Amino acid sequence: MEIPPYKEASLEETIQRKLDQSTMILQNINAYFLLIDEEFIVRDTNYYSLNRLPAPEDGVIKRVGDLLHCRNAAAAGECGKHEQCKLCGVRAAIGKAFCTKEGFKKLNASMNLLSEDENRVIPCDVSVSGTYLDIHGKGHMVLTVYDVTELKNIQRLLNIEREKSISADKLKSAFIANISHEIRTPLNAIVGFSGLIATASSEEEKKMYMDIISENNERLLRLINDIFDLSQIESGTLNFEYSEFDANDLIRELEGIFMVKLADNPSVDLVCEANLQPIMMYSERHRIIQVMANLIHNAIKFTKSGEIRFGCRIEGTDEAFFYVSDTGIGIPKEEQEKIFSHFKKLDREVPGTGLGLTLSQSIIRNLGGRAGLESEVNKGSTFWFVLPLTVKGKTAK
Repeated sequence: MEIPPYKEASLEETIQRKLDQSTMILQNINAYFLLIDEEFIVRDTNYYSLNRLPAPEDGVIKRVGDLLHCRNAAAAGECGKHEQCKLCGVRAAIGKAFCTKEGFKKLNASMNLLSEDENRVIPCDVSVSGTYLDIHGKGHMVLTVYDVTELKNIQRLLNIEREKSISADKLKSAFIANISHEIRTPLNAIVGFSGLIATASSEEEKKMYMDIISENNERLLRLINDIFDLSQIESGTLNFEYSEFDANDLIRELEGIFMVKLADNPSVDLVCEANLQPIMMYSERHRIIQVMANLIHNAIKFTKSGEIRFGCRIEGTDEAFFYVSDTGIGIPKEEQEKIFSHFKKLDREVPGTGLGLTLSQSIIRNLGGRAGLESEVNKGSTFWFVLPLTVKGKTAK
């Protein structure tokens, strides 16, 4: 078998290969060059070859905005004719460069371009550089246009993440400061009154000290549990144990707990609105009790007189509506959207970390529900949440 003789590439083939390589490089870096004159008419460009488009027919004039499919140029019929063209940063930079016969570098501009079919507007970020040339006594300019949209989008995302990170750091610092105060307060009470018990002069005084210690023990334990539960939810490690139960039994259980707590406060009535008909659910019973208990605790803290109502009812055909309503101080309209934010406290004089509602909302979302509130200043608040009667495809019997 004969081996064909080696054929050296011709000059034309070598030049074409080099041009193809240059085209591939420019395609990869999203760059165009445009040779223009002082009237912004494009005399030469690689735009068509890079995009594999046919070049315009002889005699068809294309200016910079026409070539790039500028939205304003298309609307006015020609680059430079639109009212907004007077405000175009790219046009102003090119005009100045022609006047001074100097180039410019890396002008960043945001443009609204039209798609090839002119049916869609495409936001685009470009970086433009210009080099002034004198060709046969006439001013020309070589523009290099880089499409930096992707880079700018990455920068915008990084800026957003940076702002989120700064906000998270501030939030963490505020949380640590708040938690430190909230932990120290019950601990001081526990330590202080534990020492006073030994010096109490009567059983009545001893009982008073012990009640204070017990109340602060409960407050401290609730605080630690909230921190632990919230950290588990955010790390995705909190366990949810599902079972079947009657929501009315859950409501009555809460009534028994909080009737004892309000026994010494006759100015506030606790009203449990349980239904006679069963409300069978398949969900996380203990977490629902935790959320309801938190809402009732909050209602007690902010209600000096009047009543607190809580209960559950069927919503539609497949949801349970839980609510806690009070006649307390209420929440201003502008603060209501922030109420479920991390560590948000509306009243610094009232004990608490602001963790409870954040934790409650996280639990409700994990159970496939939603939460909200209705409130009016000095008239009271109603906190509610809706949960599906069934979870994970299970059906209550």
